[in-house]
Amino acid sequence: MEKITLDGITLFFAARDREAAGWMGAAAGEALRLVRERWGLAPRGGFQVHAMTSWAGFLVATAPWSLRPWLVLSLPLWVSRVAKTWRMAGGWTQRFGSRVAVGVKPPRLLLAADRSLGERLFLSEPDVQGKVRQITWHETVHACSLHHKLPAWLNEGLAMVAVDRLAGKPTVRPETLSWLLESAKTKPGRRYPSHYRGNGEAFLSLYARGYWRVRFLEETRSGLLKELLAVRRSPDEWLPPFAEACGLPDGSGWAEVDLAVVRHFEQ
Repeated sequence: MEKITLDGITLFFAARDREAAGWMGAAAGEALRLVRERWGLAPRGGFQVHAMTSWAGFLVATAPWSLRPWLVLSLPLWVSRVAKTWRMAGGWTQRFGSRVAVGVKPPRLLLAADRSLGERLFLSEPDVQGKVRQITWHETVHACSLHHKLPAWLNEGLAMVAVDRLAGKPTVRPETLSWLLESAKTKPGRRYPSHYRGNGEAFLSLYARGYWRVRFLEETRSGLLKELLAVRRSPDEWLPPFAEACGLPDGSGWAEVDLAVVRHFEQ
């Protein structure tokens, strides 16, 4: 494994993935600048980017020495879940204490990943370099928001809207807007659905919900999200400012918010 520092970002990669690692480092720098300026976010502690060639290698490489024995001993508890997620994931963000690491699959592994869920949510990106950059942008935003403990939908929405901005184009399928009308029946929380246990629909719904809500707020109330992110909030405390931004009366729920978001974009 080779290691270099590019614009203050530490990159780890196999020799054959040197070119892709350069793409990742440049993309991570772009995302860091955007989220710092746009939302006041930044990673807390050490930040690394890995050209990720195996899930086990990534976890071991990013974990402090003191935690590696625990990873080995607890392996039977999580190995099947992580192995299933690996087949679909293009990238991961992992935190151990103050160390935050982004892992992105290099093109040779990215092209072999199971993209059946992602293709229903994201617009096609045929250029593999472009895809690597998009995944790196997405995961870098997660690295910047981890310590805020945001609701899962907001965590994903920020990352997806950031990718749009950096790509200079929408990257999410427009038909996913209609999913909000169904997903509004589900109370949002901090937890992610377990898509590796057959809950792929809920997983996609959460992503779409976050994307359209954040995009709505960015387009209609520029700067508000940065103000809101400056204060730690519980999952339920995100509803009132969103409802107010939609012009809804006090006491409105997420169903009303999502309906207002759908109406805005349908116009």
